[in-house]
Amino acid sequence: MAIATYSYATLQQAVTALYQRLYDSSTDPTQQFWTSEELSDYIIEALRVRNALTSFWKADITWTASINQGSNRNPWWYDIAQQGPLRAYTVTQNDLITEIQYHLLEPPTSTYPLAWTGSTQFALSDITDALTSRQNETIGNTDCTISILQLNAPIAPGRIFLPDNALNIRRVSWQPETGNGFVNTTLRQSDPWAKRSFNYGYRQASPAPPQNWMQSAEPTPSFDVDRTPPVPGVYEILVTNAGSDFSISANTTLNVPDDWSWVAKYGALTNLFDREANAKDSLRMQYCQQRYDTGTSIMKLGASILALYINDVPVFADSVRNGDDFNALWQANINTTPVSAYTAGMNLIGLGPAPDSGQYGILLQTVINAPVPASFSEYIQVPRGDFDSVLDYAQHIATLKQGGAEFIATLPLYKRFLAQCATYNSKLKEMGEFSMPMYEVAQLEQERRPTFARGVQDAA
Repeated sequence: MAIATYSYATLQQAVTALYQRLYDSSTDPTQQFWTSEELSDYIIEALRVRNALTSFWKADITWTASINQGSNRNPWWYDIAQQGPLRAYTVTQNDLITEIQYHLLEPPTSTYPLAWTGSTQFALSDITDALTSRQNETIGNTDCTISILQLNAPIAPGRIFLPDNALNIRRVSWQPETGNGFVNTTLRQSDPWAKRSFNYGYRQASPAPPQNWMQSAEPTPSFDVDRTPPVPGVYEILVTNAGSDFSISANTTLNVPDDWSWVAKYGALTNLFDREANAKDSLRMQYCQQRYDTGTSIMKLGASILALYINDVPVFADSVRNGDDFNALWQANINTTPVSAYTAGMNLIGLGPAPDSGQYGILLQTVINAPVPASFSEYIQVPRGDFDSVLDYAQHIATLKQGGAEFIATLPLYKRFLAQCATYNSKLKEMGEFSMPMYEVAQLEQERRPTFARGVQDAA
């Protein structure tokens, strides 16, 4: 389905309007404190932040489900980010490196391998290290991107070790080889204390389908199961993986959704402004840390899947944990027509039962990436009533490189941008009697299977 478009202001017109706000010249290079490319980046960030806070952009994503067409040749799972460009991850390390160089008053470089041409306060390795660290921290704190990992399930006692890029284990199921008389089984998380208390002899028990997995007393990253599997098979693990390391040799894509890429950027800027000596800037460090903390908190509430139809039949989407609790055999049933859907993270959806050799049309109504212009001649996609608030945000971020009183003076612009986002969210609540439950589907997995103890992370 085509996305509704706005055609009243191009990116170039928005940049010109931003120049006028900044009292800078877009025609005389000797008077420019900001380049057009720099200001266009801030406008695009404003569009993405607005969509992250409001879930404004929605669209239909369609694909055909069939046997062995899921993620990693797994028949249940589909990665929404891989079902076309509307939810794809497209923001690269170079996009953020360039923006960070603008904020640090350093000349940007984009030709690989990257070469530092700026001052001695920073080096490219400082930026790439900070981005790598904060990208992985963002992923680990929000479980925004879930991957599927399959590891051999040995029929002998032994610990299961994961690759060292595994950040969080979200779910484990045991899947025996077919034809052995056993069915796929979702394992419940436990710990040695519980097993010792309620199943004292579990380590001496005969081989049987495992029921529990444990990681609290095991070396990281690994887990144990309570019983040795009786037949060969695999453990299917939903896992949060670290993203690729950023480097000066090749451009890589963030493992964070596009509309939330700014969270990792402000986390990286926190690290850079917190360095000692000339690079130290406590005011901007505190601001960037606050932006990072707020971003990760809101990110865990971000909407994703809104409605799902299989062959035009409505299907309620639920969390994977609810599926495991109330439809325990959803991965064990024979392949047939899917009738249920379960979500994990912002990207993963499971269909149960797994589809058979038939062709099942999937229509997913979902929050998509904010459309951003690819050139100065393209129109920016924002309603007329929100155009000024987008410029408010861009003007505020443009002054970040000034720091001090000049930057502080623009904080009311940022607050006005947030107020406009809140106004739209208020409208959203009145667009349907059950709008909020629909938008909160993506939060169910964290509510039912939280990564952190209640209130602990927010308090930290």
